[in-house]
Amino acid sequence: MKNYYYTLACAIMAFGLISCSGNENKETTEQTTAKEEAPKKVDAVSIWDGISVRKEPSSDGKWISSISLGEKVLMTGKTAVDSSEDNREYVEIKLGDDKQGWVVSGFVVEGTAVAAVREAQIFKRPDLLTKTDKSFNPMDVLALIDTKDEWVEVKGKRQGDKWFSSGWVKRTDLSDNEVDIAVAVYAQKALAIEEEEKRIEAIQEILENESFTSSQFMVDLKDELNDLNSDEEELMAEPTEEMDSVEMEEEVAETEEVMSE
Repeated sequence: MKNYYYTLACAIMAFGLISCSGNENKETTEQTTAKEEAPKKVDAVSIWDGISVRKEPSSDGKWISSISLGEKVLMTGKTAVDSSEDNREYVEIKLGDDKQGWVVSGFVVEGTAVAAVREAQIFKRPDLLTKTDKSFNPMDVLALIDTKDEWVEVKGKRQGDKWFSSGWVKRTDLSDNEVDIAVAVYAQKALAIEEEEKRIEAIQEILENESFTSSQFMVDLKDELNDLNSDEEELMAEPTEEMDSVEMEEEVAETEEVMSE
């Protein structure tokens, strides 16, 4: 009889241990699942200048700030769709000052910022046989998405275009230097100014900024400024030549009058 009770007690204890172990495994599985379902935070970069950051994922949301072309942000992994705007998709981001908000999806891309240092031929794939008829221009600011050997996949807006281009380019055609990227952004704005006098002032402001002296684009901007100043000098010289011509005609006319007398 004692053996019977002893065996029964052991069975009950074993069942209890198995149940506890099962609960622990279940809790561990639930924790693992919850961890896997947590939004993935990734580094990203803005490929459009002046994108609005809003408190809510809607164009009616409270405006928080705007982000610059080439600015680094953190995508929190959260997304939302605004059904009132043709199902426009938004992504949540975190700025460098820790402010968080929503931006329209597509204008912020997972990756890092780079700037084209020369004309960069665009290829469909990382293969010389897939050349396209497009190239990125010097000082185009892009998002570097992926790398493969000496190739990199990028996306961004070419200067003068209305929308994005993407593809593969040679790594040597790009710079990931923060100063180069900053100068490229400011230079794009300066060179886009239509009024020549204001364009010259904007370029001079970049050249005189001590924070930018290490950029390899400074030489290009100096050349651009010299060309603009040369054009301005030529324009100023043209009226003088016209005046000289008028004065000569007047002198000839006066001489003819004297001779006729």
